[in-house]
Amino acid sequence: MGNEPLAKSVRLSTILGGDNRLEASTYLREGYGYVRLANQSPHHVRLGDLADIWQPSRLAGYMVEPGKGLPFFTAGQVFEDFPRVRKWLAAPFVPQAESRKVGTGWLLLSCSGVVGRVTAVYPHHLNKIITHDLLRVVPKDEAEYGWLYAYMRTDFFKQIAAAAQYGHMIKHIEVEHANEFPVIMPDNQTRTSIAQIAEQAISLRTEAWRLRDKAFDLFESFAGFDDQMTAYAETPTNREVSLSQILARRSRLDADSYCGAADIADRFLGSLHCQRLESLIKKVYLPPRVPRTYGEGGIPFASPSELFDVNAKPTKHIYAKLIPNYQQFMLKPGEMLMVRSGQKYGLIGRTMLLTENHRGIFGSDDPIRIVPDEQKIRTGYLLTILNDPAIGRPSVVRNAYGTSVPHLDIGDIRSLQVPRLDKEKENLIAEAMDQSVNKSAEADRMENEATRLAQAQIDSELAHL
Repeated sequence: MGNEPLAKSVRLSTILGGDNRLEASTYLREGYGYVRLANQSPHHVRLGDLADIWQPSRLAGYMVEPGKGLPFFTAGQVFEDFPRVRKWLAAPFVPQAESRKVGTGWLLLSCSGVVGRVTAVYPHHLNKIITHDLLRVVPKDEAEYGWLYAYMRTDFFKQIAAAAQYGHMIKHIEVEHANEFPVIMPDNQTRTSIAQIAEQAISLRTEAWRLRDKAFDLFESFAGFDDQMTAYAETPTNREVSLSQILARRSRLDADSYCGAADIADRFLGSLHCQRLESLIKKVYLPPRVPRTYGEGGIPFASPSELFDVNAKPTKHIYAKLIPNYQQFMLKPGEMLMVRSGQKYGLIGRTMLLTENHRGIFGSDDPIRIVPDEQKIRTGYLLTILNDPAIGRPSVVRNAYGTSVPHLDIGDIRSLQVPRLDKEKENLIAEAMDQSVNKSAEADRMENEATRLAQAQIDSELAHL
């Protein structure tokens, strides 16, 4: 019985009413059944009734040097917790540029690849060219903004979005599909209470990111980086490097270890009192590579990309007890994770502080673990230094080696130079970053609660049909 193929009869009228879909997966997914059931509810409306949904035309942009074009975000970057502009597009080749920007109070829905992911528009999304691979969802009534956000984050919504997808290797949904997605509508009071929680989460996260930027600004200001930036920027691209410098960096011959942002950071750090990272922490370690067995009965498994996206839910579960000493892989609140591999313009070198929200999650063996020592350096200050886009991160990424997939070596991380300021200044920087981490964690918890309440309303409605 267990080896028999799953079979189901589908009426011709159903196929003709579903974009003439002939692939069986369309009718075997859970989301298909959810849509049929939700459409029977007297308390449902179409998503298109609540929001204007649209998509810019396809964009074939031409890249130019950083800062000399229009800043561009890919779909993946839009969902990142700490996005930085990696591509700049030539303005004359971006038709209807204003229509490719987004506004406050909008939602963005992924419509290519992994469909059904949703994010709010945050300040760092504004005035950027946003990829056409995201549907713009603009609530017609501002009062429904929070409810729609919570609703569209539910598993129910993700399932109905997946049921509408088409394509072989890369899945897609269109504006027409999203317009027809059913939205269960509980009473006004219930929607309002859930919306308030969701909107407060968005507001908290916005404040958290403002505080993170404040920590960077404080560090660069206290360290005097602004005063010297112009002089460093005028340094010629071509420069001579002594053999002693090369030998000290494990005979690294790649130029980007000594030029550009790495050169600026190196010269600047040379003017400050610095200490090696390993002298300021309890330990830095890397779990061994192990075979993994995934299954629904396991515990949540988080990849680096999921950890560094905004409140991303782990999509896999792993049978941890099949791995010897599996506890060393469990994410521990208070430790830092540094992404060890990836492209230099991407996540590699990015560092995060684990919170109580991460307890009980099995972490990948890829990130480097750093155990802070509060007696030697404030964790918030160290986190600021490692992530600072002007000084800290270039100092980390310059150590990456390899061509297709660059990697960081744990020995290089141990020897990172950490600039020290006077205690009062370090404390001010640490306070801003600590508040940022705490507010972001609280935003995730509130967002999860709003999503849970929305899912409960959906379950209750469908149970009575």
